[in-house]
Amino acid sequence: MRITSNISNTHFSELNAIISKGCNRLLIISPFLASNMQEFLSKFDFTSIQKVELITTFKGNTPEQLTKPKQLLDFLEYFNAKHPKIKVKIHVDNHLHGKIYIASNGSNHEAIITSANFTNNGLKHNHEWGIQTKESEQIEFLIGEAFDAVEYKELTLTQLKKAVMFAEQYQRDKAWETKQPEADIDILHQVYSAESDNDKEPLYFLKPIGTKNNPVILKERRDFSDFHQNLHFSKKKPKGVTKGDIVITAGVGCGSLLGYFKVTGSLFYVTSDEIQAESWKERWPWYMEGQNQNTTFAQTWWQYDIKRKTVLEEFRQRYPNSAVTSSGCFTLGALNFGADKIQITKAFGEFLIKKINSCSPL
Repeated sequence: MRITSNISNTHFSELNAIISKGCNRLLIISPFLASNMQEFLSKFDFTSIQKVELITTFKGNTPEQLTKPKQLLDFLEYFNAKHPKIKVKIHVDNHLHGKIYIASNGSNHEAIITSANFTNNGLKHNHEWGIQTKESEQIEFLIGEAFDAVEYKELTLTQLKKAVMFAEQYQRDKAWETKQPEADIDILHQVYSAESDNDKEPLYFLKPIGTKNNPVILKERRDFSDFHQNLHFSKKKPKGVTKGDIVITAGVGCGSLLGYFKVTGSLFYVTSDEIQAESWKERWPWYMEGQNQNTTFAQTWWQYDIKRKTVLEEFRQRYPNSAVTSSGCFTLGALNFGADKIQITKAFGEFLIKKINSCSPL
């Protein structure tokens, strides 16, 4: 354990030295962030990092509402462009005041616990002091506390793009004011919430994941546990699915249930850059975001291998007079002919969800 400061050295050089050594996960905990995030991040050596997570603030009804969306969007877009293999996650704790930087390799951790924010002044110029330590057991406890305090589990690229649009529109609406607006809004709640805007009853959909050329195979044990995921649809603009609806997913190839989601936002179309990076998106260009409602099951779905056909047969045996689809059908034949989704009845949807949750309780 030793003291680090911006007097005898800089926090930046100490932190970059830790990052340059490489690690499985880099955790950045800081309420304030650099104003020019992409330029700031370019000064670090992330070549040997596998995963970066940021915990920061995004306080409602404060000036932060007008600055944080762009900073966080730039954070994600920097890694997408410069280090696409690094998995990046952003979390929000609006009571955060501490500043901590942790590099982890399994159960081995190295941390800088400091007064320095993740800004150019904080890490280089301000008179800041901190402690650098490799006390892994204590750091493990600290990591647990930090994540227990998180209010918003993950922010996605789509949510942050919408947040930037909200902030820009708010500033345009307030342009006539003679002083800087006080930002009496809470953008994050609007872009993050999965609750329907008009309190409608949710509709239920069953959706295939994967393609014939890229099927979901049981033995590969793919992880579908990300809290936010894009639910992709075919070239024909999908109708009927709106915010607050429930989408249950099943793998193409294995036929197993993979999880279920609550739709959080409106419809988007992929960019040409996204299609170039992943060619399958050309056939499935429309997407909506969904919040994973049982991440534990989605991580280990292959252990339970709940077959779509088997659970359909079980439902039909128990409720022979109950239709399976909203159109009154008793089969899921449309999925066999390439449909990107099928609307199912609430009774069948809740039956599938009960099956999933019985394997991995919430």
